[in-house]
Amino acid sequence: METMKSRFLLQMGVSKDLINFCYKPFGDKKTWHNARSSCRNLGADLVSIQSMKEQSWVETTSNVWTGLNDLAIPGLFMWSDEHIVTFTYWAPGEPNNHNGFSEDCVEMLHQTGRWNDKSCTQLNNYLCKFIT
Repeated sequence: METMKSRFLLQMGVSKDLINFCYKPFGDKKTWHNARSSCRNLGADLVSIQSMKEQSWVETTSNVWTGLNDLAIPGLFMWSDEHIVTFTYWAPGEPNNHNGFSEDCVEMLHQTGRWNDKSCTQLNNYLCKFIT
């Protein structure tokens, strides 16, 4: 059922696959786990990105945690909100566990929007994704 909100968003050029979500960036730097907890406490999760359209929509002005991680099985990346990974946008040479470090969480780089694996214990801004 099309709502007034969805009609308005479609008229504004928002892709139909994005109108059921709302995104909020946070500038208080946190570890990946603490960022995820903060999003979940708000009824959201760290952002999962399902398409290039969504990727372009959520690119930010600072590096941010996404929900992508390989915490459960090294090398097998999964979204924290349990969406299946059907789209990736890795920076060249990523993921790489740089210098042998265990980099199990993924940030979006603000310069390019590309993704980089990073240690989950490092501090970063984060982006929550709400279902509307």
